Amino acid sequence: MIDKKRIKKEKNFWNNLSPKYDKFIQKYWKIYESSLLNKIADDVETDSTILDVACGTGLVSFEAAKKAKKVYGVDIAPSMIKEAKKKTREMEIKNVEFSVEDAYKLPFDNNMFDTVICNNALHNMKYPKNVLSEIKRVLKPEGRFIAIIVGVGESFKFKIALTISTIIGQLPVFHKLNLDEFADFINKSGFTVVKKERIKHPEDRMALLYVVAERSKENV
Repeated sequence: MIDKKRIKKEKNFWNNLSPKYDKFIQKYWKIYESSLLNKIADDVETDSTILDVACGTGLVSFEAAKKAKKVYGVDIAPSMIKEAKKKTREMEIKNVEFSVEDAYKLPFDNNMFDTVICNNALHNMKYPKNVLSEIKRVLKPEGRFIAIIVGVGESFKFKIALTISTIIGQLPVFHKLNLDEFADFINKSGFTVVKKERIKHPEDRMALLYVVAERSKENV
């Protein structure tokens, strides 16, 4: 059953953020430029086919495209995808394709992608298990999954602050995990974690939790 209320709410929130999204990232997450984008690119195999789930304005998609054969970026917010497509034209990038899609129901075949990336999004999703099930479905057997979330659970202070933020309708953060909890969650969702680390720029307030996993063999 399609959850129209959830979809509408998510679209409205991220559409409203899209005009200032890149500036938001530049202001609060210095880690993107200093190391995160390079780290993701290093974990992407050359000439692979990649899906970037919740791609926003394409920051990760464009970096991955430098090595990939093809990158598909999907996001629930039409305004995010509009901005990503605008960048694609301006930069004349030929191997990236963006579309408006719901991560809970991906329009791709089973076993299609060598790598799936979901950056800075799973903690904002109300039912991440459903999304991970879809990611597992479209990922090739023993394919790679790169997942990054904000480490809200690393600090009691941030857990309280972002609980309040979610209640009053500001930035939605439904899942407040630390590194071990996040890795365990990925493991229990049909993946095998092969790398986990906490990364943080000195100027950033919160760390990001970076996990690389493979689709578990028992799920092939």
